[in-house]
Formats: sequence, C-alpha cells, structure tokens
Amino acid sequence: MAPYQTTYGGQPAKGLKGQIANEESCNKISRTVENVAGIKFGQPVARGVGDHGVIPLAAGGKFMGFAVLNPAVPPVAPGSTLVDGYPQFFTGAFMLRGQMYHVAGGTVADGDPVYYDTVNDRVVNAAGTGIVGPIPETFFDTSGVAGSVVEISTKNRSA
Repeated sequence: MAPYQTTYGGQPAKGLKGQIANEESCNKISRTVENVAGIKFGQPVARGVGDHGVIPLAAGGKFMGFAVLNPAVPPVAPGSTLVDGYPQFFTGAFMLRGQMYHVAGGTVADGDPVYYDTVNDRVVNAAGTGIVGPIPETFFDTSGVAGSVVEISTKNRSA
C-alpha cells in the first residue's frame, strides 16, 4: 500500500474551518439541512421550517449554532456542487456552545464580536453588506489577520 503522506511542513495547520477547537464545554445537536445549496462547515444556522431542520442564518434570523466539520461527509454529494459542507437532506452536527476554528475575513482581536460574511464564508468583527450578526454570545478567542485560522467561542466567553 502506498504511503499516505511522507513529508511534513515546519508548521502544521492550527485547525480547519468548522473543526471543534476543544471540548471544554461543548454542546452539539443533530439537525437535517433543508436548503438546496446545503450548509458549509463553520456556517452559522437558524431553525428551519420542518421538525429538526436547519437553514443558513440570514439577517433577522434566530441563531441556533455552527455547522461542525465532519470528515465522514462525502466531498461532493451526488447532484450537488457544495464542497466542505452538509448537502440538502443530510443530517449534520451543529455546535450550540463551544470553541470552533474558522477563517478570519479581516483583522480581528481577542474579545471582538463575531459576524459572518456570507459572500466570502469568513468570520469578521463588523457589520457590512452580505454580513450577518453579531452572532449572539459569540466572540473571537484569538486574534488574527485576513486568511488566518482563528478560534471563536460561543456561550463560553464574554468580551
């Protein structure tokens, strides 16, 4: 059998978008994805129309949690173009409370409120066009610059 990986960089990745950072106090639930486009890992969600359903969080929606990275999800589901996320009708894991890694859309600081940039699929610290938030009880737990992996905290920290 061929080796999976034979070289390693000097600095391994800090984390992946949607990955649980630690389990200090974490609560996850299972819900079914209702929307056709699916839900990306790390994307905030709101309660859907059906029982135990979720949809992407939009302006005016009620935040429920964040989509948790799951390597068991097919890379691209049949009939879908979504990569790195839960396709429609898939039952996914959604973090209601805990620590998660995400990618910063600009310079952010520890303690800043978290907003979600729906266009670029990144977390930012201010409102703007295509940005929802602030996400209730969610703050940056680490600082970073655009493109860096940062840790966000939902219901575990305050500013």
